[in-house]
Amino acid sequence: MLTAQVVEVGGSSVQLLAQRAAFLPEHGTLLVADAHVGKAASFRRWGVPVPEATTRATQVVFLGDLLHSTRGRAAATLDAFARWRDDHAELRLTLVRGNHDDRAGDPPAGWGVSCVDEPMRMGGLALAHHPEPVPGAYVLA
Repeated sequence: MLTAQVVEVGGSSVQLLAQRAAFLPEHGTLLVADAHVGKAASFRRWGVPVPEATTRATQVVFLGDLLHSTRGRAAATLDAFARWRDDHAELRLTLVRGNHDDRAGDPPAGWGVSCVDEPMRMGGLALAHHPEPVPGAYVLA
């Protein structure tokens, strides 16, 4: 069960989830920042010991850093995300590019993730990875 605190920002209701995400009910959009898919695989390749296991939204927006790095593009990691994507094909996925996305590159085309530069406007909100001011909008980063 997701628990949430509701706040009003930029003219929108935002549910702040304890699971380190936010939900915009009027847009049916889940916001996830710094997913860093492939981080464990990347760290393991550098010899850092890392453990193996690492709502009703119609859209998920990743606020930057979907993939951790090019080294994190291990086959098992990519396959796991692709399987998750296949199970959630009805979701629209958008990546608002962040600093790690510059190095890791956009996700594989087969994942069906739309990629945009920040900020992504959604009503009175500006969705971004970096918390920079955007005139006339409340920034969620």
